[in-house]
Amino acid sequence: MAGITLGVFVIANLAYPDAESDAGFTVMFSAIIGAFVLVGALLASRVRRNRIGPIILWTGALLSSTVAAGTLGTLAAGRPGVPVELLAAAALLNELGFVIPIVVILIGIPLIFPNGTLLSARWGTVAALAASAVVALGLSSLLAPGPIGDSPVINPFAVPELAWFADILDRYVSVAALIGFPAALLSVGIRYRRALELERQQLKWLIATALVASVAFPVSILIPSPVAAGIAFAVGLLALFGLPIAIGIAVLRYRLYDIDRIISRTIAWALISTVLLAAFAILVVGLQAALAGLTQGQTLAVAASTLIAFSLFQPVRRRVQGVVDRRFDRASYDARRTADAFAARMRNQVDLDALTSDLELTVSGAIRPTTAALWVHRRDGAG
Repeated sequence: MAGITLGVFVIANLAYPDAESDAGFTVMFSAIIGAFVLVGALLASRVRRNRIGPIILWTGALLSSTVAAGTLGTLAAGRPGVPVELLAAAALLNELGFVIPIVVILIGIPLIFPNGTLLSARWGTVAALAASAVVALGLSSLLAPGPIGDSPVINPFAVPELAWFADILDRYVSVAALIGFPAALLSVGIRYRRALELERQQLKWLIATALVASVAFPVSILIPSPVAAGIAFAVGLLALFGLPIAIGIAVLRYRLYDIDRIISRTIAWALISTVLLAAFAILVVGLQAALAGLTQGQTLAVAASTLIAFSLFQPVRRRVQGVVDRRFDRASYDARRTADAFAARMRNQVDLDALTSDLELTVSGAIRPTTAALWVHRRDGAG
């Protein structure tokens, strides 16, 4: 079913694009749905006792079915003879089909990540609250008069006498969202505080990708620059694409400890870019003021600022990377320092016995093996 619905979505968008469609967004959104479906299927087949796999799989299937129904409903709206009830049903499915995956991703999965179970039975109240909010939203959309969601279709199923009840349901949904999303975040924080090292590494994968998405999407809405907003929105989509992949890595424990290096590199490059851009901007303004009497244009100031910023890249990168690694990737930082210190001592060491002892001490301090032995090949054949 997941493959069929994903195919319908892609074909409907590529074969019948409307005037406002964005091919890039369509491709990226298709990739996001594909990531959810494929990772969900992989987890469902590999980790059968964990409910996260089936949840991700059916979330992707629902999302693809929803978008396909919304796209086909938009196409049918322009054709005569199509019953308004059919268009309304497609619009309702399109609206609810976006809300349910959001609730699942932002509330459901955090509540049970990474082992597929709640912290305790009391946290089932939060899950029940989220489920009831989805039901309330569906009833409100079904009963409320007027257009359905963002579609121009007027609700043919509306009951005007129950408009007051639909308003109450909408308020309940808002209150449930204000409680449910922070509660899910609190659940992740409590689980992380109680967890051992392995489970903390799993939680880092979820937290890192979710944090990027939670920052990028609001920035894309609030920032005034269209170019910067587009970049932030693209980063948010990439984070959303990476979310099921991160969940899959965490649950399967594949290259689990790489997350520290990824976080370290991401923070470091963000800081490096900020420092260099700030330096470039300051240099351009300063050089323009200093060279105002010598040149009429800003070409010389921009060229000089570019050269200076380029020369600063390596020193800034080394300094920032070292500071960030000490905080976010301590294991790799300590390993590099240990290896560098041993290499420096080895260059000045000619006594084989002293070198052997130093090597054994270095290995024991770095990885703490239960046993250690050193085999030295000699030219006379002895080992």
